[in-house]
Amino acid sequence: MIFPNQQILDRVTEGDEAAFTQLRSYFHVPAFKFCSVLLKDETEAENVINSVFNKIWNERLDLRTEPNFQSYLFSSLKEQIFGEMKKYNEPAARKQYLERIQSFRAS
Repeated sequence: MIFPNQQILDRVTEGDEAAFTQLRSYFHVPAFKFCSVLLKDETEAENVINSVFNKIWNERLDLRTEPNFQSYLFSSLKEQIFGEMKKYNEPAARKQYLERIQSFRAS
């Protein structure tokens, strides 16, 4: 995979919003598919993606030390998803989540 090249990542770390938009656009579809499969909820998938990309933007200086952005991104998405799933340890929240999954499958 050629994109993102180091030049794009360097521009992001320097605060270039256009480069960040380009990076986000490139990874949106695979990130959405990944999150949707795990969460079984498209709205939650978008929320996770937004949260992770906001974190990446806010901590963009750390991108200089990341050897593989794609691995970093998907690890961050997975961590965020697992954090979201921890919310469902309560029986009432778990029941609501399972109902959402069932309604998602029915659609």
